[in-house]
Amino acid sequence: MTILRGTKDNFFSLIKEGITLAYFSNPETEECQATRVNLESIKKNSKKEIKFVEINVNEEKKVVDKFPVHVLPTIILFKNGKVLKSKIGGQPKSQLTQFISPFN
Repeated sequence: MTILRGTKDNFFSLIKEGITLAYFSNPETEECQATRVNLESIKKNSKKEIKFVEINVNEEKKVVDKFPVHVLPTIILFKNGKVLKSKIGGQPKSQLTQFISPFN
C-alpha cells in the first residue's frame, strides 16, 4: 500500500479509526522529499496496518489550519482521530522508525 493523499474531503475520515501517520509537507522541498522516501520504506516494511497520509500544505489549507504546522515536514500520529504525538523537521529513517515503533 502506498502513502495516501490527504485532502479537505477525506482527511478527517482517514484519521477517524485506527493508527494514522499524517505527513504535512511541501513536496517541492528536498527535506520533505527525503522524509517521504523514508516513510515509503517504513510503510513497505510495516507489520501492522498503519495508514500513511500525506497532506500537501500548498493545496490543503483547510486541513493544515486545524493543526500546529509551522515547520515542514511535520508528522502527527493519530489514534482514532486523537493526536498521540508529533515530530517536526526532516528526520532520518532510524528516528522515524523509532517514532512509529510503539504502534508498529
